[in-house]
Amino acid sequence: MDDPRFYVITGASGAGKSTLVNALGELGYCVVPEIALTIVQEQEQRGGHLYPWTDLQAFMEAVLVRNIQAYDSARAMRSPVFFDRGLPECLAHMRLLGLRIEPGLAAEAARRRYAGTVFVAEPWPDIYVCDRWRRAPFERAARSFEPTVAAYVEDGYRLRTIPQRSVRERLAYVLETVRADT
Repeated sequence: MDDPRFYVITGASGAGKSTLVNALGELGYCVVPEIALTIVQEQEQRGGHLYPWTDLQAFMEAVLVRNIQAYDSARAMRSPVFFDRGLPECLAHMRLLGLRIEPGLAAEAARRRYAGTVFVAEPWPDIYVCDRWRRAPFERAARSFEPTVAAYVEDGYRLRTIPQRSVRERLAYVLETVRADT
């Protein structure tokens, strides 16, 4: 069953998802940051070695486990909760990369559903920037868009494309859509 309180903001890398999620947080909404980036930043701070470029299998397993934990922790948060990416795309990317998915974890992930509406940020070259965490050129980052979105379509979610406009306009679009959903 879908959890009508949990909204995913997903899409292309560098398309403004995290900026939008952070802006929602600044307005007082409950947010869950992107787990993969959080793990990379934690590893850098600790001098760890769990990175996608050192051990992709272990890294993606950690991302999956932490996404499940984040979902469960969000149950205690005030509604609505906005997630920067979600479980369906984590599983889809693991499959696409040919990684093993422990059956018990896959089942746990499948039981955790979000609101029926998923917000999608399309590839946006005008704002795409490479940095210390986003290393891929725009073209490569844009290629991951289709499998990311397909994961939600396959799981029966309705997609709503976020307009490529100012942060304020994107916020208004998301919040108006959420209000209409409730």
